[in-house]
Amino acid sequence: MDFLRQLFGPGEFTPYAYCYLREPGMLWLHVISGTLLAASCFAIPLALWVLRRDPQGNPNGIPPSDRVITAASEAEEPQQREEERKRLLEIRFRLLIDAVRDYAIISLDPDGLVTGWNSGAQRLKGYSAEEIIGQHVSRLYGKEDIDRGKLDWELQHAAAEGQVEDQGWCVRKDGSRFWAEMVITALRNSADALTGFVKIDKDMTSRRESEEQIQQLHAELQRRVEELGTVNRELESFSYSVSHDLRAPLRHVDGFTRILKEQYSPVMPPEAIRYLDRVLEAATHMGELIDDLLNLARIGRRELTRDRAQIASVLKQAIAELPCEAQERNIQWRIEPLPELNCDAGLLKLVFINLLSNALKFTRQQPIAVIEVGSRIMEGRPTIFVRDNGVGFDAQYADKLFGVFQRLHRQEDFEGTGIGLATAERIIRRHGGEIWAESQVNAGTTFFFTLGPPPQSSGDSRTTEIKHA
Repeated sequence: MDFLRQLFGPGEFTPYAYCYLREPGMLWLHVISGTLLAASCFAIPLALWVLRRDPQGNPNGIPPSDRVITAASEAEEPQQREEERKRLLEIRFRLLIDAVRDYAIISLDPDGLVTGWNSGAQRLKGYSAEEIIGQHVSRLYGKEDIDRGKLDWELQHAAAEGQVEDQGWCVRKDGSRFWAEMVITALRNSADALTGFVKIDKDMTSRRESEEQIQQLHAELQRRVEELGTVNRELESFSYSVSHDLRAPLRHVDGFTRILKEQYSPVMPPEAIRYLDRVLEAATHMGELIDDLLNLARIGRRELTRDRAQIASVLKQAIAELPCEAQERNIQWRIEPLPELNCDAGLLKLVFINLLSNALKFTRQQPIAVIEVGSRIMEGRPTIFVRDNGVGFDAQYADKLFGVFQRLHRQEDFEGTGIGLATAERIIRRHGGEIWAESQVNAGTTFFFTLGPPPQSSGDSRTTEIKHA
């Protein structure tokens, strides 16, 4: 208890409230000072509000001179922001122009002096910006263009019309020339006063050279067409001459030789008769040669009439027109189903006649001739083939097979004019196709041909069976 009494009792210190009991003046001092402190807390904000009011009614209490300065500052801020925006746009525009490397973009003042020069102009013309800015744009033109007033006309026309497009030779710093297409645009201010020009050049030398080459090729083609027309007219004249002028003496040789043999053979020695037979054979061969040459010439002039045709039907017609030998010999025909193709059926029949006649001739030594006709898809194209089991030929001479008068066997062994395969090749070429042969000596021959160009994309080059409807 003593401890608690000592702890909560006044002890040696007098509590704060006891001072008021012993000293009444101290109590009033605290009351007055507290009241003044509270009054000052309310008086200070009120004094500040009163002091900021203007006697003329300005709620902010700012003097007129200060108000003018503030208004000016507020008016200048949007203008400064607009000028800064324009400056940034100009910087971006110049960076964009300088990044264009394929076009020379040149700024000119009204007198034609260079005021702007991008990197494309430096690359195209060879001058740096430091070298050319302030120089007259005429430095970029050839002397002949300056003499004939080309530059003056371009600037005057651009100033009058707003823009001019032109093309011509321009000169680089090293003196070399290039062909350029140019556009010159006049620049005007809000008062419609001319402030300068913008000139844009594009190097078109490669395109001009290509156009000149095309023109030269076109002129050459026209010349060749005229020459071809002349050759065709001469060929027609030759064909007429062959048909009439050469056939008449050939008929005389053949006719009189036959009369001589028929009427005088009883009194002629065997050797003389053998000579007459050789003359008759030569005359017959000459007649066949003339016929084949005329057919070859007519095929080159004949108009190609393409239509959908059943190849099996065309083949049947060709077999019917083969020589009587085809019916008299022991021939095994193997005809596969054939597709319907777009072709000139009349000319295709001639192809089959020549290829089948060729097969008949070179299988003559076989006891049983085997002739096959079928179709395959080869490298994406329908391909027709004619195969025989004849004597064949050496494949190293295949390039001579379709030449006129080219023969791979002796005339004594196998007759012929050497024009039949050339005729077939010409017909196939006119169809836009190809013809080729595969053969081995004494192992037969296979002729392949197509009637059109290969497809644009044929990824699978494998040979497959063709599908028929």
